[in-house]
Amino acid sequence: MSVSANPLVPKDGAIAITDGTGTPLSLTILYEDGDLQVQGLMSGQLRKQEYKTRGIPYAVREVERMSIPFTFTCHATGIIGDGTTALPGDALLKLGVWASATSKASAAQGGAYLLQLAWTGERSNFGATADSSITLKYCSFEVDFAEGDPSKLTIKGTAHALSTDYLTIA
Repeated sequence: MSVSANPLVPKDGAIAITDGTGTPLSLTILYEDGDLQVQGLMSGQLRKQEYKTRGIPYAVREVERMSIPFTFTCHATGIIGDGTTALPGDALLKLGVWASATSKASAAQGGAYLLQLAWTGERSNFGATADSSITLKYCSFEVDFAEGDPSKLTIKGTAHALSTDYLTIA
């Protein structure tokens, strides 16, 4: 596998959000700043617990699978769409054309409204054999709006580790 020597820059990335329907609703986030932050990735996504005797470590165990926080911003051309065209608020708040969206989580997983977030970074145009990607399958979201030049949405979320396929990095 060849790896590109060119660094990833904001214009190389794209963020898409999809729901859990058979033919998924999908929204590519337009006018985003290229500032996605995915935090706390670790081996097996398992938190390590250190055990000590009189202050000296004697064992480290993997004790629980950890959720993954993330954030990004995008320019606000509105918060929700016009009923025919979706904006981020429609998908994340389950409004407008996304009112009928279904969760990626099953009823057995609690049934909360969770969506998939996929980031793709263009690499194949720069000598790599494939693009880079991070897919977070079971995400809950919060949306903050800030007026400005331009006005912005700050999207904060948590990728929940509900199954063994909750995270894919390529």
